[in-house]
Amino acid sequence: MMKIKRKKILWIRLLVYSLAMGAGTFLVHQKWDEQARTTFKTALLQELQKRDTLSIPYISNWTAISALEEVNPGVVEIALDSGKRKYEIPCFKFENSLVKGGIQRGLLTALLDESPLDADSLHGTWNKLLKESDIFLKTHTRITVWDFQEQPSSAFSKNVQKFSQTDSLLSYYMGFRCEVEATGYASCEWWLLSDWRLLAIGGVCAGIELLFFIFGKMYCYRKNRQPEEVEQEGLPVIVVTVEQSPVYQLGEHTFFDAERMELIKEEQVVKLTPQTAVLLEKFLQAEGHTLSTSLISETLWPNGSGSQERIHTLIRRLRKSLGELTALQIKFKNDSYHLIIPHFIEKNALTNA
Repeated sequence: MMKIKRKKILWIRLLVYSLAMGAGTFLVHQKWDEQARTTFKTALLQELQKRDTLSIPYISNWTAISALEEVNPGVVEIALDSGKRKYEIPCFKFENSLVKGGIQRGLLTALLDESPLDADSLHGTWNKLLKESDIFLKTHTRITVWDFQEQPSSAFSKNVQKFSQTDSLLSYYMGFRCEVEATGYASCEWWLLSDWRLLAIGGVCAGIELLFFIFGKMYCYRKNRQPEEVEQEGLPVIVVTVEQSPVYQLGEHTFFDAERMELIKEEQVVKLTPQTAVLLEKFLQAEGHTLSTSLISETLWPNGSGSQERIHTLIRRLRKSLGELTALQIKFKNDSYHLIIPHFIEKNALTNA
């Protein structure tokens, strides 16, 4: 029973530690994702700032509204060589547009047409910002452009093969039609554990487990510590009352009530089965507290149904009950069992059976 309880407690502790580490990993990952989104936008702006030296003429035949525009125009019109054409701007693109003003979007179209974004350059700038912020994620970028026929073409940074669409953090859109898309991808590897917060959580869990281990060892040592042997004749078991069934004193404040079949130590009580109670009383009454296997069999199974297996099972139960409240032990030698009381020191070595 005690072993089962210990296993349950161990599994509960492991579950608590796993939940703590899982929650810590989730929170750190969430924070890194948020910071990665911020740094991706910063990297994108830095890439656009590299193009400040370009001279881009303003294209007057775009019908652009105020640069302060915050409402999706829905449809924009552009004059092409083939004539005017209308383009619909999806809501999700406009909501994630790097700039929302019509003039600014138009200027970005001209700017990026003259000097397109490079996926590797954007990836390098983003990675640099992440390292400066102590964020450890594996990343790559994708640049997609929709032409005037609404056909997309994409370019990826060099390490794209290790990523999937589910790793996408976010996309920003640029241009009058929101026709340029910059997407950042990120994944978290095992070295996420290098974050100091998770190391701290792991250290606390390891410290708690170490304390459990130390106190458990101390408890087992004190419980299983054998009485020190002394070369003197011990004290006999004391019969406290003599009635139909006596009460035996097995040690300080420890008694065996044969009639009630109970081991008693102060307020602690261990109930014995009828057979273990009879066997314990026979041990206490026997000379030298020794019983042969044949005598045990004749006493408890007078019909001859006793066997070595039954005797061994009964001895094991009695040992377990005694171990809960007393320091008494049962040893086996020469086909006999011997009840050892701490006050009695035997000269011949006995072995467990």
